[in-house]
Amino acid sequence: MSVNRRFRAGLSFGANYTWGISFTGNTGLQKRLQHAADGTISVRADQAEYERLNRTLDLRPHYLKANAVWALPRRADGRGLGRAVAHIVNDWQLAGVLTAGSGPAYDLSYSYRDNGGNVNLTGSPDYGARIIYTGDPGSGCSDNQYGQFNTAAVTGPTYGSLGLESGRNILRGCPDRTVDLAIMRDVRLRGDRRLQFRLDVYNAFNTVVINGRQTQVQYNSPTDLTLRNSETLANGSIDPARLTPRTAGFGAATGAQTMRNLQVQLRFAF
Repeated sequence: MSVNRRFRAGLSFGANYTWGISFTGNTGLQKRLQHAADGTISVRADQAEYERLNRTLDLRPHYLKANAVWALPRRADGRGLGRAVAHIVNDWQLAGVLTAGSGPAYDLSYSYRDNGGNVNLTGSPDYGARIIYTGDPGSGCSDNQYGQFNTAAVTGPTYGSLGLESGRNILRGCPDRTVDLAIMRDVRLRGDRRLQFRLDVYNAFNTVVINGRQTQVQYNSPTDLTLRNSETLANGSIDPARLTPRTAGFGAATGAQTMRNLQVQLRFAF
């Protein structure tokens, strides 16, 4: 859905909204092969189940892009002080862009220090096991930078895995809601010459949008599920050694969009 208004009476605006309903398919899925004792290779009988489990793609339910330009009302030139004020306040424009929408989908993964390769878990080098969800991991986004999802809701796969423990694109990142602003003015000089001043303010409201997190849980081995990269200590407090994104533990944020920053431009046209 889109709405647009051409520049009229000092104002123009436009907006485009997309509502995602369904997005499925087998994009990116592999053929899971098995090797018979006689040396022949065939596709596994559970290939269809594997494709059904992983058919969900990265559907973005909502996406909105809107913009507006407003030419500030002009003041009559007049004389004396009024004319001086008019020279200062006239010919300014204010513009803004809103970007809003659902965050990207993502999944959790695992790693084992010992005996956790594909061959160990599934018996084949061609496909791996999947992380196991034992409860509700949450939406995938939280205001708590140290807990973006419920880390207690997952565990690692073990020996004899069929690689069908879970699907993909289960969690969703934080939604975007960023406003960029710009204020500009053209100063008319003699002839066709003009001087333009422009100030751009990106992420004007300093909105925090977390866009990275530690999604891999690390264990010792499939038979020793001691968590090696916990964000918290045994008493539940945040581990002092994992306070920064660079050292983040499982479930903690590792990155966010750029905070407010400004850019000034001065242009001379002739």
